[in-house]
Amino acid sequence: MKSERGFALLAALWLLVALSVVGLELGFRARERRLSAANAIESARATAAADAGIADAHALLADLLIRPGSTARGDLDRALNPWGGPEVLLGDTVTLERNRYVVRLSDAGAALNLRRADEEQLRRLFAALRIDFGKADRLAQAIMDWQDGDNLHRARGAEQDDYLAAGAAVLPENRPFEHLRDLRHVMGMTSELYALVRPYLTLLGTGQVNLNAAPRPVLLALPGMSERSVDIVLRHRSGRRPLRSLEELANELPTQPRAALQSHFPQLLPLVAFETREVVATSDGWADGSRLHAVVTGLFARGGSHAFLIARSVE
Repeated sequence: MKSERGFALLAALWLLVALSVVGLELGFRARERRLSAANAIESARATAAADAGIADAHALLADLLIRPGSTARGDLDRALNPWGGPEVLLGDTVTLERNRYVVRLSDAGAALNLRRADEEQLRRLFAALRIDFGKADRLAQAIMDWQDGDNLHRARGAEQDDYLAAGAAVLPENRPFEHLRDLRHVMGMTSELYALVRPYLTLLGTGQVNLNAAPRPVLLALPGMSERSVDIVLRHRSGRRPLRSLEELANELPTQPRAALQSHFPQLLPLVAFETREVVATSDGWADGSRLHAVVTGLFARGGSHAFLIARSVE
């Protein structure tokens, strides 16, 4: 009789332990579901706040096209180039009920488009950043090999077999980059080099470089642009006298450099602009008290007196 009671007690204890374990498991799962739901709600609020920032940027850019003199910088240059200097137009954090966002605007033509640049432009950009010529040459060819649609090697490039032999975790996709951060996986690219070149590259826009907005390294990446030509461009910019044409730039050069620049006009003309035609808006949104942020990026283009959102991505 005692043994039966002992067995019953032991069974009851085991049942109690089992029920406790099941209860704990159910509690953990319920907590995970609650956390997941809370994160989803916070993420949705952050994205909605970031989208509000994109809408804010859209309204501002559209207003500038209708009333180019509506800002404090309502001068002739603003009338001729209503989206000029977009980085100063927004920047303060905006509160929207319990949500917040901050928007940064930039000229898409102030960076070199990695998807559209050719090997020589990449090589010239890296050289302008004082990267060793041999390393610049290898990087330019490896980047082009990564993006082209075949596995044929350039002389100093790299294709899938090179990455496999090196034990690389990420292989070339033989298509244009989807994210700039993927550039870190290109053979020969280090974290230091990536940090150096990243500010001068973009994946957005038509690829035209705005001579009145791009920094020196990007200007030097263009065919035919010498240090002397770039000095003239930057002098005009600092004096608030933007250039209006390549001919205007050539006329300020001595005879020999002028002839050298003019010989590249057929290559340069489709690659350059003299006003801001495309603006990148990067909106960071979040909810009060939340650590979750959503970043929405929008590309705006001008069409007459209208501003069009032609690309949107969320991170």
